[in-house]
Amino acid sequence: MLYIVLPAYNEDEALPVLLEEIEQSCAAIPHQIVVVNDGSTDSTLDVVQNYAQTHGNVHGINHEQNQGLGAAINSGFQYVLSRNGGKNFSENPDQEIKAVPDIVITMDADNTQPADHIPLLYREICSGADLVIASRYVQGGEQHGLSIGRRSLSWGAGKVMQFFAPIKGVRDYSCGYRAYRLKLLAEGTRQYGPNIIKSKNFSGMVELLLKVAPYAERVSEVPLKLHYELKKGASKMRIWPTILGYLQLIYQLKRKKWSTVEWVEE
Repeated sequence: MLYIVLPAYNEDEALPVLLEEIEQSCAAIPHQIVVVNDGSTDSTLDVVQNYAQTHGNVHGINHEQNQGLGAAINSGFQYVLSRNGGKNFSENPDQEIKAVPDIVITMDADNTQPADHIPLLYREICSGADLVIASRYVQGGEQHGLSIGRRSLSWGAGKVMQFFAPIKGVRDYSCGYRAYRLKLLAEGTRQYGPNIIKSKNFSGMVELLLKVAPYAERVSEVPLKLHYELKKGASKMRIWPTILGYLQLIYQLKRKKWSTVEWVEE
């Protein structure tokens, strides 16, 4: 089964379009969509509830208050893992390789990441990868509509992380459009607990990558054409808190302690 986890904060304009595009792109793939409404103040919750009533494969999780991207991703993972609670991923790994594995894809709910890449990520996992990143920095990858500050932050974060925490096959450390073999997330949860992401800002996606990649035998990237100009409304990312979050990640990495500092807020 393919699970698509969408963290959503004030995305009532973009979310309906994205949900329709996911259904079109994944028509041939059995899939479930998990939308985590992270304390939205617009009508995002109504959108999710309406879709859940008319589409049996759409499921909503609601945070009464905004908790941040990391907490939303954690909630989505916990929901998916709870639906697979009786499965022993280590019981017969060879059998899983031959069969279609359980896969989790995370992507933004603002419709800037094209849903037609989902089958590409899906096929890459089915072909043997444990973790696949939709990357702006491989051949064929592009990004449009980002400010110079945002471009510099993403590019610089990747270079810094490549120096301090190199992961074979990874250039794009911060993009959250990824596919995970479910057993990889299960192992990460066993190691770090249900709230695997501790960061309270957008550096949480880098934190997640650093935590689960060591348990992946194969990590790969596929090209992504990011169209940020399609985003409705203002960006939720704050550059300086995110930079501080990256610095905290490096500190945690070198100290081998993931929960001993008070993570900076967004």
